[in-house]
Amino acid sequence: MFKTLLFFAQSNLKDSAVYNKLFKEYEAVTSTDRSKAFTALNKIEKKSTAENNFYYLSEALVYKAILYYYDNNYDSAKFFINRSLALAPKGNNAKAQMRAYNLLGAIYYNQGDFKNTEKYYNEKIKVAEKNNDTAAIYGTYYNMGLVYFQQGNYLKSADYNFKALPYFERMKDTFNTISSLQSIGFTYMNLDDVPSSIKFYTKALSLARAYKDKYQLAGIYIDLAAAQGTVNKPDSELYYLDLALKLSSKEKDDFHFTIALNNKADHYLREKNYSQALILSKEAEKLNLKNDRKLMLCEVYSNISNVYYHLNKFDSALKYANKGYVMGVEVQQAKMVRLCAKTLAFIYEGKKNSDSALKYYKMYSAFNDTLKKESQLRGIAQKEFLLEKQNQETLRAQEKLLADTRLEKQKQINLIVIVASILLTIFLIIGVVNYSQKQKANALVLAQKKLLEEKQKEILDSINYASRIQNSLMPTDKYIEKSLKKLKP
Repeated sequence: MFKTLLFFAQSNLKDSAVYNKLFKEYEAVTSTDRSKAFTALNKIEKKSTAENNFYYLSEALVYKAILYYYDNNYDSAKFFINRSLALAPKGNNAKAQMRAYNLLGAIYYNQGDFKNTEKYYNEKIKVAEKNNDTAAIYGTYYNMGLVYFQQGNYLKSADYNFKALPYFERMKDTFNTISSLQSIGFTYMNLDDVPSSIKFYTKALSLARAYKDKYQLAGIYIDLAAAQGTVNKPDSELYYLDLALKLSSKEKDDFHFTIALNNKADHYLREKNYSQALILSKEAEKLNLKNDRKLMLCEVYSNISNVYYHLNKFDSALKYANKGYVMGVEVQQAKMVRLCAKTLAFIYEGKKNSDSALKYYKMYSAFNDTLKKESQLRGIAQKEFLLEKQNQETLRAQEKLLADTRLEKQKQINLIVIVASILLTIFLIIGVVNYSQKQKANALVLAQKKLLEEKQKEILDSINYASRIQNSLMPTDKYIEKSLKKLKP
């Protein structure tokens, strides 16, 4: 039994390695060769289908949906999303579920269906909460902020962003931190609090430059341009728009390129350069129609209708203002409905149709609720104050912890210094005593050596003296020889 389980585990590890290799093939080509990316995902789909591996099958299907999403083929994207959602629970693949719900939310957001957008983002949050995926929860909070922003509920939009921002900062999630700062700045911008919006845009810009995220950087340039235009700094506005156009064109970022085009058209409209404004607006219209971007088309139609109005071409102006108004209602874009209603009022006034002019002016006035705007601003300012207070409290707590840590370290260092000083003193005393004893021993050895040398000298002197006496008593060789001669007969 154990051997069977072991074999099964090894087999799973082997299969995972194969699938991971296939997904790496997909990742290597997804941004450069769409055809090869689909081929890699087809391999995964075929293998996982044959093996009834619902985990990797649901993963491959949602990645296919993502490719179709970036190609603006929303119908195909939805088809693969629904297949993935049907299989992900069977394969216990919560991440595929969350990706699928997130993608559905993004598709419906781009189509202006905020009811379904909110529905699917909430589904993603449910799965994230069930799996304790905090990052997914706060990432979706940011998305929900965008949904409420588009509906004109700026207070609720800011609420979600202020919930998400501290988490992203704490986790050092630079990408989402930039996005949240930018979103809060945009919220302030739409409530006419330009200084606050610039404050948040500048923070986002600093991070984006350091992070080197060119997609986000292009968006921030566009937002800063809008802020500069609002405070009547046309040169600065054009500077940032040109930066956005240059960067998005180089990076083949069609989304931001189109927005920058339309915003530049709006700039020329305010400068009364109507021919240039119309050229840019028409180019933006073409790109947005190609990619079915209804939200952005509202703004384009508003600009074109204004150009024609100022050129006294009221029929053309009426046509585009109505397009913008109808599409604004369709995608629940309150701001654009209000602007188009205002333009329609002016057009009908120019056509001497006072009844219709009054009708649309009343619609514009109903949307232009100043008291509500001020109320939302106060609410957002309060949330920002609470966030700043929370950040200050966190900072103080961190500083206290740092100070306590430093104090503890200093105490440890002081203790080490004291112990080291005591040990050094002991070693010095031992060294001095040893040195003194050694000196005494050396002196004793020298004294003994000197005494020995003196004794040795005395002995040698005695020996030499005795030898001289002995030599003086002994007969000489000559005397002995003479005596021997006498003894001979």
